[in-house]
Amino acid sequence: MSGEGIVAVLPAFNEQRTIAEVILKTEKNVDRVVVVDDGSSDLTAEVAERLGATVIRHKRNIGYGAALRSGFEHALKLNPKVVVTLDTDGQHDPNEIPNLVKPILEGKADVVIGSRFLRKGRREAPMRGS
Repeated sequence: MSGEGIVAVLPAFNEQRTIAEVILKTEKNVDRVVVVDDGSSDLTAEVAERLGATVIRHKRNIGYGAALRSGFEHALKLNPKVVVTLDTDGQHDPNEIPNLVKPILEGKADVVIGSRFLRKGRREAPMRGS
């Protein structure tokens, strides 16, 4: 499914190793990718820009919640039908975006939250810094 007014917000902090793959997979399922670089000291923002994502930069790391807020504020200016968030460390599967947003686009839900714990397979969250 191609995007239908779907904007993905990707908060990121020092994710240069995984950001490219996440963006490339995400952009197949959305209309716009917005990366919020939360004060990274690596090449996270540069990689995201080269791949065509809109990048919002925080001068210093102010946290995941602040990055989400910045991303939502930017996304809402685009007047999307749906805003979806994904972590940029690879723990969320961008190929699940169509399943996630379907109830919203069909008017059956206002909010949908995905969970890695509902199906068999990988259940643990990756450790930071590993």
